[in-house]
Amino acid sequence: MSLYRRILLVMTRVEAHAALRRAMALAQASGASLHVLGIHTPAERGLPDQGQKASQPSAAFGHFSTGLKALLDEQAPTGMHATFEAVETATARDLIPACIARFAPDLVIKGCSASPVLGLVDKSSIEHVLLHTCQAPLQFVPADAPTMPANILVAVDVARAELAQKTLNHALVEAARQLASACNGQVHLLSVYDLPIPMLANPDLAAPWVEQVRESLQVPFDELADIHGIPYAQRYFIEGAPLRIIQSLVATLKMDVVVVGVVQPRRWAKLIGDTTERLVNHAPCSILAVRCAPAD
Repeated sequence: MSLYRRILLVMTRVEAHAALRRAMALAQASGASLHVLGIHTPAERGLPDQGQKASQPSAAFGHFSTGLKALLDEQAPTGMHATFEAVETATARDLIPACIARFAPDLVIKGCSASPVLGLVDKSSIEHVLLHTCQAPLQFVPADAPTMPANILVAVDVARAELAQKTLNHALVEAARQLASACNGQVHLLSVYDLPIPMLANPDLAAPWVEQVRESLQVPFDELADIHGIPYAQRYFIEGAPLRIIQSLVATLKMDVVVVGVVQPRRWAKLIGDTTERLVNHAPCSILAVRCAPAD
């Protein structure tokens, strides 16, 4: 498994956040270049147009840029050189994709806060923009996260037999293995499945069929685990609600990172994987979001 070559860290505050320590540690361990993108959002909304902002940056932006550069110089390990740029914008959705595409990172890292809110309500937030536009693997790191993760949990969906889902499952495991190789961590594999509604409605009548359904779903799960060499002791095939199961395993098994997929919109349905968005917003640990490759 190849190590990272280019890591991009997105920062919106001047603080020695765990995301900064994670990015520097991963870059140093893998020999990757580190680029820090500081994004400053004006406190006053909607006044000067974008052209004015570009030619007349606010005083607050000047303090942000200077402070962030000083922080990076102070925190960087001996011998590490991180490139740096700071921008001021009120339209992150227009700016971020171009910045990411220009650097072409193998991994994007952004700090996040543990929040009890049930969704990314603010669609203009940096986190929301990154989730919906970033093509590279995207790691959200909470403030209390360890510098380097030890246990990485990959959440896959083996109930759907479509080629796109199978491709995404392999991409999720590969992303986890890449992270594990940089930090000497262990990869754990999880699939949460639901029983068909008729079985849930008539458990006594359906009892003879439940085990058969489970076995049919576990076959592709074990095949995936075997292909990637995941030990039996690090496999979890559980019936239930994905968000609840993931949160429970993070707590009981002391997981440091959960790897989940980002899916494309489907008509009027979820704009993004429900579980992924809620996990990012709750942040029980670091979340590594991997986008589904577009269909040819």
